[in-house]
Amino acid sequence: MYNEYITPQARQERELYISIFCDLSYTFMDKVQQRVSAPEEVIFAYIEKAKKEPIYRICLNSDGSAQTTCYEMLDAFDPELKSFYSSVDEMPKWVQDRIAVLMLLDASKLNQEIENVGRRISDDIFWVFKGEADGDDPRS
Repeated sequence: MYNEYITPQARQERELYISIFCDLSYTFMDKVQQRVSAPEEVIFAYIEKAKKEPIYRICLNSDGSAQTTCYEMLDAFDPELKSFYSSVDEMPKWVQDRIAVLMLLDASKLNQEIENVGRRISDDIFWVFKGEADGDDPRS
């Protein structure tokens, strides 16, 4: 019944919140107490970021393929990446470059983000950022 009264914008923001929380839980997991948590201010900061530019979630599979999801809250936005690639080599060069940089980060370390590049979530999950600096404004 509650869902009947929620606006499409609020529904989209709720779904984005849950997705971001789940991903960030990898990096904020308390290994000692076996608790999963992600500070709300961090989650909300990424939701605000997704209102300005897309955050692409890329999961590298063991067979070399890659699945992508786009976290965004932009009006009339069409994600640039396909949802599946047979190989990372098929992805646009800007994505390949960002993944290469993020792979240099130690996946076991928490809270690693490289500004204007992305974030390493786990061994095989990456967030890559694309904005105006890439010469292709995602808001247009």
